[in-house]
Amino acid sequence: LDVSCAPRFSTPDAFPTGTFCGVNLSPPPPGAFPVTPPAASAGYWGMDDGLKTPYAHAFNLSYSRELKSNLVVSATYQGRLGRRLLQEVDLAQPLDIADPRSGTDYFTAASLLSKLADSKTPIGAVAPIPYWENLFPNAAGPAHALGCMRGPVTSPTATQNMYDFFGCFHHNEATALFLLDSGCFPACLNGKPFQFYDPQFASLYAWRSQGTSSYHSLQVSLRRPMASGLQFDFNYSYSKSIDVGSNAERINAFQGNDGFGFASQVINAWQPSQLRGPSDFDLRHQINANWIYELPFGRGRMIAARWNRLAEGFLGGWQLSGLFRWTSGFPFSILNREGWPTNFSFQGTSFLVADPGTVGTFINQNGDPNAFQDPRKAFNALRAPRPGESGERNEFRGPGYFAIDTGVAKQWKLTETQVLQFSWETFNLTNSVRFDAAKSVGSVLSFGSSTFGKYSSSLTRPRVMQFALRYTF
Repeated sequence: LDVSCAPRFSTPDAFPTGTFCGVNLSPPPPGAFPVTPPAASAGYWGMDDGLKTPYAHAFNLSYSRELKSNLVVSATYQGRLGRRLLQEVDLAQPLDIADPRSGTDYFTAASLLSKLADSKTPIGAVAPIPYWENLFPNAAGPAHALGCMRGPVTSPTATQNMYDFFGCFHHNEATALFLLDSGCFPACLNGKPFQFYDPQFASLYAWRSQGTSSYHSLQVSLRRPMASGLQFDFNYSYSKSIDVGSNAERINAFQGNDGFGFASQVINAWQPSQLRGPSDFDLRHQINANWIYELPFGRGRMIAARWNRLAEGFLGGWQLSGLFRWTSGFPFSILNREGWPTNFSFQGTSFLVADPGTVGTFINQNGDPNAFQDPRKAFNALRAPRPGESGERNEFRGPGYFAIDTGVAKQWKLTETQVLQFSWETFNLTNSVRFDAAKSVGSVLSFGSSTFGKYSSSLTRPRVMQFALRYTF
């Protein structure tokens, strides 16, 4: 669809149907609104009925001073605090039920099983965990074993059978809990199904007014207005932006900075700030500059002010201009591709638990650009999230951005009303390459993947030149 043939609404409640841009737009489905989802364990999306208007506090303090040689310097503190920001949260998150006797909650107890599975603990060496013994006593016995983590145990405890059952879904404990809760195997809490999950929804992601953000920056500028044929601006920013999630309200579940449908939706609704971290667009350092310089050659200029018309036509009156920009790297995360430990809809991100080595741009043995100098070392420095965990967000930094754009221009005044102007512009003068880690590395990384750390997208485009000749009359 494009603007020339996109469907139009004729009235607020008349949904357009027909063929637009060669695409057949089907009529809306029948039924009233709002609609009650008929399916059991459905995956749905919507909005919280308690939405409130987002707001932000913005504040700044500036100091400027005029220096010699027409220079002006300024320093500014800029702050912005966002509150009640729209954030996607699963309203059907399974309950984190606690054992009243031991005080342990489900996520803690399930994480203990996950840690045992990480270390490949034999089932016979698994000691009783009060949570499983107190809330699932009927899970004990050989009849309740699947055999995924089996060993020489003739009469397994409730904890050992739960370890065996959850071991079948290691790093995918949300599925294990659903099967446990709906199928009552090895046992059900209180002898009844659906004590953790809502029987109507497997997930119900909705926009809620609970996001927050904070931005603080120091901005320094040095400016020179046009004087003696030279004008320039030089700007530097040192800043930090933190938020719970950087999703725009217009995106859906299958859009985001990684291209795989996860950007920063809340994974654990009971602890919605687990993914609070650097914003997806956070740039710690930014430098940019622009300039215009009239070359001092030709009539009315410092050098060769008395050139004849022919020399002036070829050599005089040229102007140089340019733009320069450099930034530090955008942050990115490593997605967890092992399963769904906490939530059915999103797997979350991995944890950095050791030194990953140098992060930047490196060419591997196959000639491919990679974010890690030693991909295997970086791979081994990560672990998958456990039940109740969301992972770490934006714990890495990409290679940043760099570009210089230049222009050369000259005009000839043919008569009082006729002007001929020539320009030659070059974009990305140095033909530099900066890779986009957030949209390539973070989207393809998975534990055991052969493309671990490989860049597949860039922030820059190859050098491009354009020439223009303009006649004005």
